[in-house]
Amino acid sequence: MENIYDVVVIGAGNGGLSAAATAAKNGLKTLLVEQHNLPGGFATSFRRGRFEFEPSLHELCDLGPEENPGDIRKLLERLDVKIEWVPVPEAYRVITTNEGEDNLDVTMPFGVDAFVDKMEEYVPGSRPSMEKFMTLCQNIMDALAYIGKSAGKADSKVLMKEHPNFLKCGGYSVNQVLKAIKMPKKAQRILSAYWCYFGVDGEMLNFAIYGAMVYKYLTRGAYIPKNRSHELSAAMDRRIRELGGDIWYNTRAEKIIMENQKVTGVITDHGVIKCSHVIACCSPNAVFGEMMEKDDVPEKQTRMVNARKFGGRGFVVYLGLNKSAEEIGLTDYSYFIYESLDTVKEVARAKDFNSHPIQATVCLNAANPECSPEGTCIMSFTTFYSEDVWGNIGADEYVEKKREVALNMIRDFEKNVGVSLIPYIEEIEIATPVTMARYTLNPQGTMYAYECSGWDTMLARLMMLEDDQIVSGIRFAGGYGPRIYGYSSTYLNGEMTAKLTIADRRENAK
Repeated sequence: MENIYDVVVIGAGNGGLSAAATAAKNGLKTLLVEQHNLPGGFATSFRRGRFEFEPSLHELCDLGPEENPGDIRKLLERLDVKIEWVPVPEAYRVITTNEGEDNLDVTMPFGVDAFVDKMEEYVPGSRPSMEKFMTLCQNIMDALAYIGKSAGKADSKVLMKEHPNFLKCGGYSVNQVLKAIKMPKKAQRILSAYWCYFGVDGEMLNFAIYGAMVYKYLTRGAYIPKNRSHELSAAMDRRIRELGGDIWYNTRAEKIIMENQKVTGVITDHGVIKCSHVIACCSPNAVFGEMMEKDDVPEKQTRMVNARKFGGRGFVVYLGLNKSAEEIGLTDYSYFIYESLDTVKEVARAKDFNSHPIQATVCLNAANPECSPEGTCIMSFTTFYSEDVWGNIGADEYVEKKREVALNMIRDFEKNVGVSLIPYIEEIEIATPVTMARYTLNPQGTMYAYECSGWDTMLARLMMLEDDQIVSGIRFAGGYGPRIYGYSSTYLNGEMTAKLTIADRRENAK
C-alpha cells in the first residue's frame, strides 16, 4: 500500500507534536516521524536508579492558572490535552559571587505588585522605574498579540496608532531601555536574572522579547508537569492518534523529494511517503544541508542559514540525593548563580571553559515534593556555552572534562548557597553538548536553536512570515520556528506553523 499524507511532520519535539495535533485536528491526513523511540525531544524524562529526571524543563512561563490562562493553557485546551500541573513557588533566587558586584543574594516573588514591592525593598527608590517597566511590558504584550494574529501582515498604521510604546522600544536592547527609564543599576541587575534563558547579553537581547517573558512570569506564574515533560509529550502523542494522525517512531527522515521546486514526498529508512507539505521540527541546517539536493535549495535560503548564529550549547548535571531538600537546607526552587550580573561579561565567560560556570539550578522537590522517594530530592544544574568549545575536546579527555565541569558547578552551589551536596549523591548523570547533539541532532548540541539577537529576533521573524517559506511546501516548527526557542514558544511555533501550512494548502488549491 502506498503511504500518502497531506503533511509529514519531521521530529516529535514540542513543536512537532503541537504541529501534528493541530494539522490532524483541522482535517489534514498527518504523519509524524521521529528517529527516537519516544516523543518529546528535550521534553521527556529518564530514569537512573530510583530517580526519574527531567532533562531540560525548568518551568513554563505561559501556562497560567485556570482563572488567568496563558497561551499554552489555551493551546492545550484547543487541542483537548489534559495533564496535571504543579505551580513553581517563587520567581527566582539570584546570587552573584563577585565581591565587587554588590554581592547579591535576593529572592524575587511572582506577581507584578509583589515583585515591584520586593524590588523597592532591595533597591529603595526603584519603584517609579519598575512601574514604567511593567507598563511597557503590558504594551508590548498587546502589540505582540496583534502581530501574532496578523500572521506576518501587521499594519504599520495600526501599530503606530494603538501600540506606540512598542514601536518606541521594540527595536532597542534590554540595557538601552532600562537605562532610558532611569532604573537604578542594582535593580537592572536583579531584573536581568532571566537573561540566561536566552543566552544573549543585555546589550544584544531585544527588550520587547525579554520584557514579554518577564511579564508572563510575573502575571501568570510558572508551572511544571507533575510527571515531568514526558507526561505532556505522551499526552500529545495520544491526542494526535485520537485525532486520526499517525506516528512512526524509530523512523529517520533521510530525504525530502522535490519536483519542480515543490515537495512531493519524504524518504525514510522505512520507506517512501508521498506528501505535498513538510513541517520540520529540526534545524534548517539539517533540512537544507542533508535532506535536500543542493540544486533544490534556493540561494536565498542558503544565505539565510549561513548568516544565522547557533544559540547556547547545553550542559546539565542531574543529581539524585539521598537526603530530603529540607534536611539539606534547600529552601528555594530556582537558583541563578553568576559571577556578576554584567551580562556582557557573563556571555564572554561562556565562550570557553572556566572554573566557575554560569548556572541555573533547580531543586524539583521545592515545587513537587512527590517527585522522588521519601527522604530524597532531585536537582539539576544547567549551564551553556556560547561557542562550540566541546567540539574541540577529544575522546581521550571527554569524560574527565565533563566530570571537572560538573564538580565545579556542584562545589560553587555548595559554597554560595551554604549547603552540602556531595556526601548525599546517590545518582549522577552528566549531559554535555555532545549528548544533546546525539539525542536531538541539534548542531553542536545547541539547546537554543538560532541565537535571537540583532537582526534575527522574534519580532523580525514574525514580521517576515510571508518570506519564511522560500521553499514551497516546507515550514519549520520547534525552536527554529518564528516564535524562537523555549518550551512555551516551541509549542506555539508548532501550532502557528500548522495553521500556515493549512493556509498554504488552501492557496495552492485555488
